[in-house]
Amino acid sequence: MKEEVKMARKKRVPVVIEIRDSHEVEGETRASEFLCDGVLTELPDDKGGGWELDYVESDGPETSRAALRVQNRTVSLSRRGAYPLEITLEQGVRHNCYYNTPAGMMHLGVYARSVESSISRAGGKIKLAYTLDFCADMMSSNQMEIKVQARG
Repeated sequence: MKEEVKMARKKRVPVVIEIRDSHEVEGETRASEFLCDGVLTELPDDKGGGWELDYVESDGPETSRAALRVQNRTVSLSRRGAYPLEITLEQGVRHNCYYNTPAGMMHLGVYARSVESSISRAGGKIKLAYTLDFCADMMSSNQMEIKVQARG
């Protein structure tokens, strides 16, 4: 049992995370960049393998805990805090998600045009290109790049 716990601990790596994203809405593009510390965890094969990236997002006084799970061509984001979110980005597939905002809950469609990942214990990149729609009307076209680098 103790050996299993040690093995699990070895799979957790402290990392620096850089997130760059852009959103195009009605011809206008907005971009942002976010830098934080996090933990990268290798998921066991019996859980589907892949990686999970845990970090804290801050937007002024609001903070949220985020967990980004990468498995093959699928990325799932779970955010807890002021504005909870559960979203799945699977290349070539449209998923529905619920996004809590200050104005209330929104039901959105998410279509991932591209999901690329080159994550390893040393870090790597996740690149996403996706659209968001509301009531089947396109809201935005989005791109996100997440760079992960192991500390020390």
